[in-house]
Amino acid sequence: MPASDLLDDADRLTGRCRPLNDVPVDRSGARFVLCWLKRALRGTCNPVIDAAIATGNRLGLPVVVFHGLDQRYPHASDRLHTFALQASRSVERDVTARGLRFVRVVETPERDIDGSLERLRERAAALFTDDAMAFPDRERIDTVARTGRTAVFAVDAARTVPELAIGTVCTTTPAFRARVNDLRDDWLGGTPDLRPVEPRHAGELAVAHDAIDSDADLASLVARCTIDHTLPAVDWCRGDRESALAHLYWAASEVIPGYADRRNNPAVTGVTWLSPYLHFGVLSPIEVARAAQEVESSRDVWKFLDELIVWREFFHHLACHELAPHAYATVPAWARDTLADHAADPRESLHSLDELVHGETGDETWNAAQRQFLADGWMHNNLRMYWGKRIIGWTDTPETAWRTACYLNDRLSLDGRDPSTYGNLRWVFGSGRPAREVPVYGRVSRKGDAAMRRRAGVPEWLRAGAEREVPRVAVPGSLAGTG
Repeated sequence: MPASDLLDDADRLTGRCRPLNDVPVDRSGARFVLCWLKRALRGTCNPVIDAAIATGNRLGLPVVVFHGLDQRYPHASDRLHTFALQASRSVERDVTARGLRFVRVVETPERDIDGSLERLRERAAALFTDDAMAFPDRERIDTVARTGRTAVFAVDAARTVPELAIGTVCTTTPAFRARVNDLRDDWLGGTPDLRPVEPRHAGELAVAHDAIDSDADLASLVARCTIDHTLPAVDWCRGDRESALAHLYWAASEVIPGYADRRNNPAVTGVTWLSPYLHFGVLSPIEVARAAQEVESSRDVWKFLDELIVWREFFHHLACHELAPHAYATVPAWARDTLADHAADPRESLHSLDELVHGETGDETWNAAQRQFLADGWMHNNLRMYWGKRIIGWTDTPETAWRTACYLNDRLSLDGRDPSTYGNLRWVFGSGRPAREVPVYGRVSRKGDAAMRRRAGVPEWLRAGAEREVPRVAVPGSLAGTG
């Protein structure tokens, strides 16, 4: 069933919504419309919730918003669980204020999340969820759509300009920039949060709600999960909506003015640190873009929006057309070929995974970058380029280098497991122009740290970062899989 049969074209939701199966929407016997949030963890400015409400209003049904957090996703940890559940508490407050029923299920050894979702689906006329472009969400939602008897729709909530509006495959950044810049003003206006016509669903859901009334409740719930408890949550970046909005207002007033000149210096406050909130969907990119547009400096605004809308959404666009955006096979063939040609070249040194995880190499710049990853769950983007290039020279094969970089990124970073960070890694491994051929790297460009070290304050910042205390975390003996 096309989304236009359920949604009003005037609310611009049809351009973000696509069916994932051919099951008809069935009003008979249904008790509600189900909204299943995975990464779009916000209760307002959320087209997934709005699409569910619009459908519920048309069918005369209330909406139930479900957030389920399983313990089986790759690299599940206290860090990622805590951030997601902090966001979930804000979602509960905001959707309840909108007149919707909310239910949260956190998987533990005693509780299976799949059964909870299935029981909710059995009572739903349709299911709306946020569109998934990276693992493990894509496989999960495709399985749900394929195996159930409920109509399932995916809603693009992660981008300003949705994939359906782009309408063509852009394989280069200039082509995508031209396309998206023609469209973005049409989509930056957004829409007001829809209000439900039907009263909040008060009936039995056959699913127990995991209440989180305090930080202590949250910590207790996380402790019951079978996840990585050696990687702690971070203090500087809470996942709740209030913290996200405060961070956005700070970025718009203190960081984006001067962004073009300061963004490449890790020693100053030159970047916004907003990527965790965008990855988990606590902030909408439309909100972020509109806040940036209030800044008076047109040069800084242009540069920031080019990073936010062009580069970030280009990687999301590519992920829509790739079977596995996290796979080494997404690196351009010429880069994989030249790295393979030099796979047997002697390495400068080989480091154990434990040394890499804990930032214990002989390279001060790399150690400072890695320790920022380990301690903060975030790394400055200019450092990420150098960090990734060095991994190629410190591992025995390019495939091992890719697996290692993905492992460190996905496990430690709050913005890992994302099309944007996989896109950044592809640049590290050769999405740019071929360079002069050298040992180990072939024609994949290397990156030194000399220019970075000439920036004001950087040598001191790197020295302090390389000596920073970091948690000792569990490290596997080897990395399985082929990448």
